[in-house]
Amino acid sequence: MKSLFLLYTLTVCLLTAEAQTYVYPNQFKYFSEIMFSVIDGNIIPERSIMWSDAVLTAKNNRVFKGFSTSTFDVMYTLEDGKVYLGDSNFFSDLIYTIKNGKVYKGDSTYMMDCLFTYDLSSNTLYKGDSKFALDAVLFFQGDAMTNAELLAVLLATEML
Repeated sequence: MKSLFLLYTLTVCLLTAEAQTYVYPNQFKYFSEIMFSVIDGNIIPERSIMWSDAVLTAKNNRVFKGFSTSTFDVMYTLEDGKVYLGDSNFFSDLIYTIKNGKVYKGDSTYMMDCLFTYDLSSNTLYKGDSKFALDAVLFFQGDAMTNAELLAVLLATEML
């Protein structure tokens, strides 16, 4: 009976596990240097796990202010790899394009307009259109992030 209860408990825990990623400023990934925790779309400063501490929330291809999913708190909307201001999808509100792990300025996919490259294999963010070690600016540990989560992390770290 105990083993059946244990099996049930482990199954429930595994099914309810949330995606989590830690953001570090360097490749050493010391626990004391965590800049942000990305937990189920919530961008939480440092090592906190309190959802109410979230500075930004990335849900349903939108980035919200704080721990909110209200339409009144929408800061950015992602649609087909395009990032728009607020809850809009008008061309005049288009500010970034995210395609194949690269963040571009405006409605462009030219190499010269590439601001950042997110490499899934090394879980690292690089400046520009580069994967050179000295161009690395952020390091991630954990699950791969969605485009909305990547945008929220860049906004939280004030890189965009």
